Amino acid sequence: MAQYKAAYPADLKIHPEVDAFFIRFYGISDTPGLTNEDQMVSLHSAVETAHSEDPTTNGAPEREEITTLREGMWSTVASRKHTIHKIFPFGNDATEVMIYGSVELGLRSGSTVYSEWAARAQLTKDEADGEWKMSFYQVYMDTGPMIAQKK
Repeated sequence: MAQYKAAYPADLKIHPEVDAFFIRFYGISDTPGLTNEDQMVSLHSAVETAHSEDPTTNGAPEREEITTLREGMWSTVASRKHTIHKIFPFGNDATEVMIYGSVELGLRSGSTVYSEWAARAQLTKDEADGEWKMSFYQVYMDTGPMIAQKK
């Protein structure tokens, strides 16, 4: 899971549980399957304001929406490998961050696509179970390389 271990600005302190959250989040994101769908759903807050690899999706996602989104993400993809290069917290011990990474997608057609991406994320600690949850997440990614492979 070394590819999920990000660099942080040297002058900012990040809560270790927040760092661990992102390592787990992207590890689950790169693994298909129903068990992982349930794990992914458990990482999202019930009051989440946005979640999307699709920026047109707004509002708190329901379990079915996250599962449907994840199923769609795997419909043309056989393998996914995120690399998290850097995470930029909004301040010391901040729970709002910008993330810079890349992803290698092995398509079911046999092609491989590589793309850089960025994301904005907000985490909150769940009062019920004490676990960190994603309360906001939006990815910004150039989908051109993947679209070109579909032609």
